[in-house]
Amino acid sequence: MTYNELNHSLVNNYLKKLDKNLSLLSKGEREQQINEIKDHIYENVQDKVENGGMNADQAVQETINKFLPPEKLAEEILNAEKPYYEKNFINKGDTFFRYGLMCAIGSLGGLSIPILKGEFNFGLILPFILVLVAGIILLNTKHIQWNQIQLKNIKWVSRIIIAFLSVPFAFFAVRIIKENSINLFSLYYLIGFIIVAIGLYMYLRSLYFKHIA
Repeated sequence: MTYNELNHSLVNNYLKKLDKNLSLLSKGEREQQINEIKDHIYENVQDKVENGGMNADQAVQETINKFLPPEKLAEEILNAEKPYYEKNFINKGDTFFRYGLMCAIGSLGGLSIPILKGEFNFGLILPFILVLVAGIILLNTKHIQWNQIQLKNIKWVSRIIIAFLSVPFAFFAVRIIKENSINLFSLYYLIGFIIVAIGLYMYLRSLYFKHIA
């Protein structure tokens, strides 16, 4: 058996998990770390086969068992590379992600105000429309280096949108109480707001599923 002939599912699964847990590193740095670990694994396996009298499956199993779990090994690598990945993480899109998410979600509060007022005021909601558009643009920039932390945040925030719908419904209820009747503008605006909120929810979920692989 030679180095290039070894292609074992246990090794592949281990490296796949390690790669996933090293997502804070840049692609190039991550590939370098994975290749170094892969070389180390294969060298150990080859030594056990050639000098230890084991077959390939036994050698792979024993080698993997002696290695740290991929999550633990990734943690040690990240700690060693921390100054590097923190610098790149910020420079390559963390700011875009944070501000994009804040703009997209924060705009919903301002956009729901007309429901409470019971009248349309374009000047009032225009800044929030611009903030929403800016948030979507920022989240769609190629400068963002998607990682597990960001994906968890966007998954969590997307769920908040559904819970946030209680705010415009509360505004609508207040409007009914004040007028003792249903304000048609508030009703139609509420329907439109729900459509926009669901659209934003679907957009964030699409980002999550696009980058989760």
